[in-house]
Amino acid sequence: DQYTLDPRSLFSGKIENLGERKFGLVDSSRVGGFDIPTEYSYLMGSSVRTAYPILKFMKLKLGEKKFSGFIEASGFDVDYFVIMNNPLNIKFIEHCVSYLISEGALTQNNIHAIIEGANFKDVHSSIFSDLWISRDIDTGTKRMISKIKHSYEQNTSYEFLGGKDYVEATDQDFLKEMKLSDEFNHFRRQYNLTHFQGLDQLLTKGGHHFDAKKTKNGWIITKAS
Repeated sequence: DQYTLDPRSLFSGKIENLGERKFGLVDSSRVGGFDIPTEYSYLMGSSVRTAYPILKFMKLKLGEKKFSGFIEASGFDVDYFVIMNNPLNIKFIEHCVSYLISEGALTQNNIHAIIEGANFKDVHSSIFSDLWISRDIDTGTKRMISKIKHSYEQNTSYEFLGGKDYVEATDQDFLKEMKLSDEFNHFRRQYNLTHFQGLDQLLTKGGHHFDAKKTKNGWIITKAS
């Protein structure tokens, strides 16, 4: 109660929210007592919550030793990734993905396994009850994207369109400074796509098919019955 911790943290090994953690769009060398490596200390528009499934996938596929070695080489304290609302620079997530690809653990054909391995309910446990009570895909989607900019990341804005062009994702202008690789941008589209597939599977037992269509400044998630 004193630290406003969810008791489930004792069993899950992750803290959903700890104090006030805001996305660091201004340079910051420290967050909540943790030193931030210089190369990741700016435009921290993502969060540990966004990276959590990827890091869990890395540990599962490569083992504890390689996982710990990767985190240590990045300059982060491994405990930083216990707190889900700690901010992250998206370049760190790109480096995670590049490392997984270089190790042969991640390909275009198994991106969906990241969410499946982490369990959709676990990934979105902070808003799960809000999603669950909706019980239909449109309402669940609206609720999920309304939470993204506050709880997950601010690199991309999401707008619910409905119909076949279901959700539009538009990258913020500052993301151009990151010079993200085409390979990573493809991963981002497909990774986001798996979230909509996972939400649909959870709420409607997979009654819809989604796809990701690239646009000039982001992508559109399309839906077909």
